[in-house]
Amino acid sequence: MRKFFVIVNKHANNGIAAQNWSMTEEVLQHKNIQYDKNFTTQPGDAYQLAHDFVATIPSLALENYVILVVGGDGTLNDTINGIKASGKQDVPVAFIPSGNNNSFAAGIGIAASPQKALEQVLNATEPTYYDIGSYSDTLHGETGYFLNDFGIGIDAYIVSLQNQMKKHRLLQKLHLGFIPYLINIFEAHTNQEPFNVRVRVDNQYDFYKHAYLVNIANHPFYNGRNLQLTPQANASDHQLDLIIFENMNIFNFILLGIMIYFRKQLKLPSVHYYKKDAIHVSVNSLEFNQVDGEEKGNKYFDVLFKSVRYPFWINPSSIPVKEREEK
Repeated sequence: MRKFFVIVNKHANNGIAAQNWSMTEEVLQHKNIQYDKNFTTQPGDAYQLAHDFVATIPSLALENYVILVVGGDGTLNDTINGIKASGKQDVPVAFIPSGNNNSFAAGIGIAASPQKALEQVLNATEPTYYDIGSYSDTLHGETGYFLNDFGIGIDAYIVSLQNQMKKHRLLQKLHLGFIPYLINIFEAHTNQEPFNVRVRVDNQYDFYKHAYLVNIANHPFYNGRNLQLTPQANASDHQLDLIIFENMNIFNFILLGIMIYFRKQLKLPSVHYYKKDAIHVSVNSLEFNQVDGEEKGNKYFDVLFKSVRYPFWINPSSIPVKEREEK
């Protein structure tokens, strides 16, 4: 069994991650598995912890390690970006999903139950490779990686509004978090202006003049396990999926919501869909941006997206598919 370098965001999901880590640590101790635990205290800590660990440990020694993340998608994103920024080899990453949404876990078959997710980790004997997305923004000189999606427009606007409503934590605890979320959806729709988008796939250029949302996805799940924004996406097909929503008057907006619920949105004439291993997107107006649910501010875009593979220390098939949804 490999050693675990553990990164824990104890504050994720109102402290649920701390409870999951207590359970995980008890199992690791019971099985006499070696681990080194590290706790984040502020945004960016997971990135720095992963980066410094991989950068300072000799490459040969890294082959005996797995980096185990206990937190949400944001903590997992920071960890993988930190590993990549070190310039060393891709150290396998394991994950105990402990966030609000855990979309990436759903996308690659990690169980919703932390106990069963840990079983999938401990049952692994070799890494399993899944796709992640890479992005390179020539306008700002930014590069990075995402596990779920890279959003421009109304979905990123909603993320921004959500971040301004932290006072509704009580509603989250009462499982009423959908109330401010619905309010934010309609506020974002009211204020989001249409914008121009240029898409290049291979040698084909397409232009859209009334876009409201541009989303590049690695797997179908969005904001949890129930909503599928890009229903044809797959984290094992070595491709990314781009979806564009246009002409979102209130009627089309409500119709789109209904069609997304039934996973029929691709039938709408206002929805445009691409699937490719490399996609180039340009937006010449200031628009909201989110990456894996983390707000990235307003900016212009000239971004090349690519699908790349990354090793994860997980054996999904060790837990039956039906049991993976059970919490």
